[in-house]
Amino acid sequence: MTLTTESDIYTELDISSLAPEITTDRATESYGRFIIEPLSQGFGVTLGNAIRRVLLNSLPGVAITAVRIEGVQHEYSTLPHIREDMVDFLLNVKDIRIQSLTGRGGAIRLDIGGREGPITAGDIQRHADYTIVNPDLVLLNADSPDASISMEFIVEQGTGFRMAETQADGPIGLLPVDAIFTPIRRANFEVEATRVGQVTDYDKLILEVWTDGTITPEQAVRDGTQIIINQLAPFAALSTTGAETVGVSVPESLASVTVEAMQLSTRTRNSLRRGNLATVGHVLERSVQQLLELKNFGEQSLNELIERLREFGVPVPEDDGDRAWRQVALATLLPAGGDATPPGDSAERQETADEPSGQPVVYSMAPDQETREVDLTHYSRRSFAPDDDEPDTEDQG
Repeated sequence: MTLTTESDIYTELDISSLAPEITTDRATESYGRFIIEPLSQGFGVTLGNAIRRVLLNSLPGVAITAVRIEGVQHEYSTLPHIREDMVDFLLNVKDIRIQSLTGRGGAIRLDIGGREGPITAGDIQRHADYTIVNPDLVLLNADSPDASISMEFIVEQGTGFRMAETQADGPIGLLPVDAIFTPIRRANFEVEATRVGQVTDYDKLILEVWTDGTITPEQAVRDGTQIIINQLAPFAALSTTGAETVGVSVPESLASVTVEAMQLSTRTRNSLRRGNLATVGHVLERSVQQLLELKNFGEQSLNELIERLREFGVPVPEDDGDRAWRQVALATLLPAGGDATPPGDSAERQETADEPSGQPVVYSMAPDQETREVDLTHYSRRSFAPDDDEPDTEDQG
């Protein structure tokens, strides 16, 4: 009789080759139930919670943020021959769901006259950029054909929820409205156990999504997971960068030379600073391709940087069509066992930089501004004890 251990089962299944499958259990225009399995133990809660939070808080949408009504100066006004006051009307306006075709803000109008009965969202004039998803929503009720209404709705794009109080500084006659931008009404997930072969400790994620009709549940899940991927991309790039620079050796004569010592233009210097590249050593650990991914760092900045690196003794080849060297760290271009020496005026700065001064220095920089060196000596020496050299003000009194 042969006993099969749990480790043998894991080996036979080859867990690394298992890919979760996503099936749509139920789906309508505003409701979707998705089942994702199998997931490694614990990942059901991890993924479910992340997707749910993004769905509820981060999906963009459009909503009415303010209303301008002819003859109305504030929300406590009334309209002749209209049953509702402005407070009730604004509550109804908040429930209007709009689907944007362009993702831009704008304005839509409602002009009604000589008509008695309910006035719905479907009476709003058609707009090329917007579609009213719930045209049957009742906004007002006119009790006489003499009722006349002329109003304009301000439509904006955003995420989440924005209260009307945050827009209270608008002009007189513009009535702010609580804006519900998110297209998600509800989102919920459950995690159950599932089995693969003889292994029973896998997770099954059940995800339920309710929308307002401006977006389908499938599109909501796709957009939400793409937001998560975009947020995690820098972390993946960080590990990739570290893997490419393993074993790269930068000479001591260049490793601690500051970016300021290279006398680059303000735009190039600020781009390197924003990418946390404070020294020449940091720059040489990157490839050309990685440098071009920095914000506001283009080919012109790259050419300027390469020219300065050549002056510092880095043998950067001419760009003659063979661009294989642009994919590897610039430090690999240095000769084995060789040492590069910064130019004359920079050598003095290098010598000063190598000497520990014991005084902290902070570089203060705002976007598109010159880098300023802030001396913190005064603050580092500050003490809460009274200064013996200064007279006691209480004794003088």
